[in-house]
Amino acid sequence: DTCCFLGNVKEGFMKHGEPHMQKKLLSGISGKKVGTSDILNKGFHEMLKRLCQMKKVLVVVDDVDQLAQIEALLEKQRFLGGGSRIIITTRNVQLLRVADVVYRPKVLSDYEALELFGVYAFGTNQPNIEYDHLSRCFIQYAHGLPLALKIL
Repeated sequence: DTCCFLGNVKEGFMKHGEPHMQKKLLSGISGKKVGTSDILNKGFHEMLKRLCQMKKVLVVVDDVDQLAQIEALLEKQRFLGGGSRIIITTRNVQLLRVADVVYRPKVLSDYEALELFGVYAFGTNQPNIEYDHLSRCFIQYAHGLPLALKIL
């Protein structure tokens, strides 16, 4: 029924703080602007629970680096209605120990990564001898993640 994407959560918490991120989440789910006074008067988690029990919700929380961020936004208890989903992206898999399912993206072998990088960087999957060392540095940096290779 509704969705909310919270990008750069780590940065959002550092720059703007917890209340700001909670307002973004509630505003995204409800489709209306939520103020700080609303959160203080009604309680963030109570408002979130009411909203999420009324409709199916997809929440994507991107770039989390602390468990406290997950707890501040999504609470420990389950509040989502049937069919709702939460997707959390993080580099720290230990944060997801409470998750029902953890998806680890498929990474490419060095050979596959070199081919993919070559196609996007040089227009051919044949290795470019002139840039071999630099290409291998990019591949190592991307850890075999296809999207990272394409972007680099």
